Amino acid sequence: MIQCPWCGQEVELVDQVCPECKTEVLPEHLMGSNGETNAIGDVEADTADLDIETVIMNEFKCSKCGHDECITDEVAMSGTGISKIMDINYHHFLFVSCTHCGFVEIYNPDVLRGYKSGKLSTVMDILFGR
Repeated sequence: MIQCPWCGQEVELVDQVCPECKTEVLPEHLMGSNGETNAIGDVEADTADLDIETVIMNEFKCSKCGHDECITDEVAMSGTGISKIMDINYHHFLFVSCTHCGFVEIYNPDVLRGYKSGKLSTVMDILFGR
């Protein structure tokens, strides 16, 4: 149980959402004055060593059927303008498919990691084309 930083109630979070005020509670919202987090922040720190795909596969629950097994594929796409003309694929996305119903969720790994990735593949794409 944690104290919701928004409504102040002692609650058990459901998918990082306070059941009382229906507000998302992220680990950074739970930072104390000394910079320490509660159990959610500790779980987040434990998964920091894993790659994004592994974390998604471990935490996956299909929003359509509730099944908990999935497969992931990374897809690279070009943008608009010159990158499209030169076929430079610098937009990377993770497609997560439920193995039970086939429903697909799309994630931006740059947002999940907190930094832009795929710079090496973009350089290789420029040099050698695909």
